[in-house]
Amino acid sequence: MMDRRSTRHRLTRLGIQVMLIGVFGILGGSLKGLNLLVVVAAVTLGGLFAQWRVSLAMIDALRIHRRMPAEGFVGKPMRIRYQLHNSHRLMPLWLIRLEDTLQRTSLMSGGGRPTSAAVGQLQHTMTGAGLLMPGQTTSAYFDVTVAYRGRYELNCWRVSSTAPFALSTASREFDGPPDFVDVYPRLLRLRRSWQRILPSQVGSLSAAAHRHGHADDEFFGLREYRHGDSPKHIHWRTTARLNEPAVRQFEQQQRFDLCLLVDVWSDRPITGSPYASGSDPLLIDDAIETAISLAASIAMELTQGGENQVLLVVAGSGLDVVVGGPSVLGRKRMLQSLAHVVPSTSVAVGAALTQAAETAGRLPDLVVISPRSQADAIATDATTATALRQWKTRSQISWVDVTDSGRHDWFGMEET
Repeated sequence: MMDRRSTRHRLTRLGIQVMLIGVFGILGGSLKGLNLLVVVAAVTLGGLFAQWRVSLAMIDALRIHRRMPAEGFVGKPMRIRYQLHNSHRLMPLWLIRLEDTLQRTSLMSGGGRPTSAAVGQLQHTMTGAGLLMPGQTTSAYFDVTVAYRGRYELNCWRVSSTAPFALSTASREFDGPPDFVDVYPRLLRLRRSWQRILPSQVGSLSAAAHRHGHADDEFFGLREYRHGDSPKHIHWRTTARLNEPAVRQFEQQQRFDLCLLVDVWSDRPITGSPYASGSDPLLIDDAIETAISLAASIAMELTQGGENQVLLVVAGSGLDVVVGGPSVLGRKRMLQSLAHVVPSTSVAVGAALTQAAETAGRLPDLVVISPRSQADAIATDATTATALRQWKTRSQISWVDVTDSGRHDWFGMEET
């Protein structure tokens, strides 16, 4: 639960009218000597006092905990939940209104640790609860759909109530450490022919890895036979000595089935780009977002089950190399890298290929996804041609230009 600030009271339009009626009633009754009118006016003003006391007690008795989703995707609703508890022993709470704010932030490096800075406009959200009995706990939620990937921040929220007479609004802000949620790129629907962009050795997911088998692995030791072990790995001399099957165990060397490079290049300056603070989301480069979404979709498809290892290289305003696999953590790291990347007008594809080669050791097959053609990338960076030639001598390369709609009809813009 967050720290609570002081409660604020504001008269509603009905409360202002009641207050004026009470004041004029007292003045008129006093001047005319009408005691009954004075009593009625005093009772009317007493309603305002009761409204203030009851609403203050209601806000004080309310306990709130916010529950954030683990992750989200562009175009898909995220559910933000709130747990509301009435700590009062006798008084029920009703007409509870919760207001929260959602804002996109960017990760910045400062002092050796990443920090967040607001770059998007505030989005106001609202939910509430009708009735909460004494000691009762209930849940309230709202669904929010965001149109752009990145990290989103939910900071302080505001709770208010107009109960019991709707004469005033009592509100209180809850402040404390902000909550963050990563919104990943939109996942596209890949058609059946999507695997034709992969080099032939990769084929239908990790063919190269299955082809190598244990030839390049190091012998680790012997262990007991388990169901599913290959009979060719049985160590017959140890089996005869122990009178039970024993198999050879290998220490698998890290290899990558595919290197997936995302060229997040933009022809717009960053200072005036749609990714800067206060920008219009309608000006976001569709080609860049399509390339990022396509890379995320392929990475998720390749690492869904099996034992595939994908080396993801994201080249934008910075360079990020992520080792991804079928594990939940590996897939999450790839999605986070794609969610946080910022486009750049000068993407060093050659440097990205060099960094990928150093990480991989043995060069895997390469797929480059870019909003520009291979010729344009080579023209803007002299080292790109050299790096591609070195990579091509040992592996196969496939360059995917997402702006060439005539050649790439194997993915659709509809969501998975």
